[in-house]
Amino acid sequence: MKKIGLILCSVVMLLIVISNVCALGITPARRTIDYETGKNSVVPISVLNSDHKNIEVVLMVQGELNKSIKVSPAKLVFEPSEESKTFEYKLDLPSGLTPGLHTAEVVALEVQTSEGGDFVGATVAVATQVHVNVPYPGKYLDADLNVLNAEQGGVANFIVPIVNRGKLGIGGARALIDVYNLDYEKKASIETDLLEVGAKQRRELSGQWSVDVNPGNYIAKVTLMYDGETLVFEKQFSVGSRSLSIESIFVNNFQLGQIAKLQILVENKWGEEVKGVFANLLVYNHENQVMADVKSSTENIPSLEKKELIAYWDTVGVEEGEYDGKLMVKYGQKSSDKNLVLKVSEDRLDVVGVGYAISPRGGNGVDITMVLLILVVILLVVNLAWFVFFKRINSKSKKARKK
Repeated sequence: MKKIGLILCSVVMLLIVISNVCALGITPARRTIDYETGKNSVVPISVLNSDHKNIEVVLMVQGELNKSIKVSPAKLVFEPSEESKTFEYKLDLPSGLTPGLHTAEVVALEVQTSEGGDFVGATVAVATQVHVNVPYPGKYLDADLNVLNAEQGGVANFIVPIVNRGKLGIGGARALIDVYNLDYEKKASIETDLLEVGAKQRRELSGQWSVDVNPGNYIAKVTLMYDGETLVFEKQFSVGSRSLSIESIFVNNFQLGQIAKLQILVENKWGEEVKGVFANLLVYNHENQVMADVKSSTENIPSLEKKELIAYWDTVGVEEGEYDGKLMVKYGQKSSDKNLVLKVSEDRLDVVGVGYAISPRGGNGVDITMVLLILVVILLVVNLAWFVFFKRINSKSKKARKK
């Protein structure tokens, strides 16, 4: 009986773990708006109560554009049966914004109140970002750098995403990437391809490097040249085994037009805990513009363990088809990046990697919680069967000894 008690205790503990996987969420994680004088926008946002709790959520605005954003309603009250609620914010942009990026955040804060309704404290906060891009009058590029597959003896891919923030098209853009160690000794130089970039268009410059240096941290100095202009910036990256690897992505019970729950499994291969880890998924439309910017909650991943990062994608207005995407798992100043293809249909979302395997699961897949429960039940039945079997054997042995 002691063995059965231990099994039942394990079942209860597993159910408790399963029931506490999800938390407060918000989608979309970011809304990017191109500035136009006198333009007003009304943006719908969904807050997710995945734990099905009785909670109150207060909505606040912070950041540079906080005076330009009005939220309605200012508070959401969830019953346990309510999985999500929608609010909206009105963005009334002022005139005279300088060229460049202007930001704000709308924060959903879960609050605790006393029986008398007085504020006691806050527990969980999630935020959706508001990005407003004011175009430059002439030619101007924003750029970043992603370093993929930087393993000793392999071939690393340097990807430079560029976005034309100017009002004029650019005839040709290319980048020179110099690789330095932390003592600023040059180790390599990489040239990318040359591309045209239309107004408000996003393109990706790419180059390759045969990695012939020892594992460790390095600095990439990027010199971006376009139509007589130059942009210079630096980014640190690592050569060798990555500390975090993206193992798989699961999407269960997908329905186009609803909020998709993305379960991103990440493994920490370092010998120490990695703190402040979150996933960021970018999905591009057929004009190479960001149509979805999805972020997970932030987690700490213990040494040599795996953890699931949960993110939500609101697919309202998304059409069936294939979309390019990029998944980044960020921690500190570092990032593990994967390029993806997302195949969207009415009741299925398949996430396919480029050059590596990633596990897709759509609306017809099996729910992971149900799989775990079935395994637990099978384990319980098997152990009970063994218990009965050995009890009978012992009973027969006792009778035989008495004779």
